[in-house]
Amino acid sequence: MSESGRIAWPAGQPVWTFDWRLADSPDEEGIVVLRAAYRGHQVFAKASLPSLRVQYDGPCGPYKDPLNHDNSHPTRRCPRTRVCAYASGSGAQSALNLESYHTIGAYRLTHRWVFRADGVVLPRLFSAGLQCPFDHRHHTYWRFDFALDGVPRDLGLEYNTYAPDEGWGAGWHPFRTETTRVKNPASRRSWAVLNKDSGRGYHLLPGPNDGTADAFSTSDLWLLRYHGSEDRHGRQGSAAADGLGAYLNGEDTDGQNLVVWYCGHLVHHVSDAGRDWHAVGPDLVPLGPTGHALAGSSLRPMWHWPDEGGGGARAGG
Repeated sequence: MSESGRIAWPAGQPVWTFDWRLADSPDEEGIVVLRAAYRGHQVFAKASLPSLRVQYDGPCGPYKDPLNHDNSHPTRRCPRTRVCAYASGSGAQSALNLESYHTIGAYRLTHRWVFRADGVVLPRLFSAGLQCPFDHRHHTYWRFDFALDGVPRDLGLEYNTYAPDEGWGAGWHPFRTETTRVKNPASRRSWAVLNKDSGRGYHLLPGPNDGTADAFSTSDLWLLRYHGSEDRHGRQGSAAADGLGAYLNGEDTDGQNLVVWYCGHLVHHVSDAGRDWHAVGPDLVPLGPTGHALAGSSLRPMWHWPDEGGGGARAGG
């Protein structure tokens, strides 16, 4: 089985429209967002969470955990469906939330997309549970297939406090070919993708709990030119390796159709015995004529956390 649907939110005067699906195995992408548009301007062709790899300090694993309809469950908030859509907040902070709750072994996982009225997108994974009695990290890989204004004229950029002005504002460096990058909190490193014609785009800001690459998961961001054959619906890589290096071959990315893979590295300490929920995920902030200025500032909105069973919430930050 699987579930799918169409969102136009809020009803009557929608600012966000998109299709979604949560598929059966062998697809392992969590909730997939398709053809997403904000105020009539296309943002994503597809956005998904195709890979979740778990690395233990002890003898367990590694694991590659699928997020699919097979291991999802209804929740108290939505007892008749496995994908739950609901509104939260008010004013600019009002949002449409789309989430699914999964169990894999001893892990409890909530996969959530938050689409705010101001255009901000918050991809999140919340995790609790302990499969083995050792510290471990969940390496969470999102794939953002941008389709800014529906025209494949994208440019990828990176911000660092120390970088000169190369024509895109102080701190911003444009990438002309495919690349892979690692976070650098000291320079407030972040990334952006812009449409070169309209100037609209999105600023990707690493989350406060997203960690940094290590020997097991060696990069935090991959900027790639789109190829349909490289969208494998979660079947790329393995527990031991993410497999993304095979897509990196130095192709031209200036004014092309771009895909961004982003990885957050979520630490679980054995001392909390798997009881506490932990969260990982970046903030995607709109840029350009209908968004924020291209700058190195950060945005830290409030998160709301799942409780057991994925229904209800408590405030978090």
